[in-house]
Amino acid sequence: MSAVLSLGPDKTGGALTDAFSSVEFEIALDLQDPVLASFESCVRAAASVVGGEFLFEMPADGTASNASRIAAVRIPASESPAQPSQLSPSKARDTILFAVLDASGTRLRIADRQEIAERFHGFARAFVGVLERLRDHRSGLPAEGPSGSA
Repeated sequence: MSAVLSLGPDKTGGALTDAFSSVEFEIALDLQDPVLASFESCVRAAASVVGGEFLFEMPADGTASNASRIAAVRIPASESPAQPSQLSPSKARDTILFAVLDASGTRLRIADRQEIAERFHGFARAFVGVLERLRDHRSGLPAEGPSGSA
């Protein structure tokens, strides 16, 4: 099972959506070759295939087995025409997945939830909150105070 971090309230069957997002991203990641391209390039390419956003990549800290690097990808919530979200796009349910490069640098995989320390999840949530605030500020929208949707 993949390490999936959901952001925001769930109004549209999010567990199933999370599973599909995870499978789609895992397939896209399997099509990448970390021997021919950098880890970041591979994760960015896989994220773009599923409409996701590359967040960050960093050295593994030893919490995940056989891992040299960890990257986070945000996959935006998809709106179902049958059940449109009553939430604004920034408050809709997003999914964060963690990709891992093995210690040999030759294999990519999605990290299992138990492998990723809570601090990576917390860092990803905080990172998303900062990105949203920067984008809101850049687009001229007023900030909503210290609340974060992550």
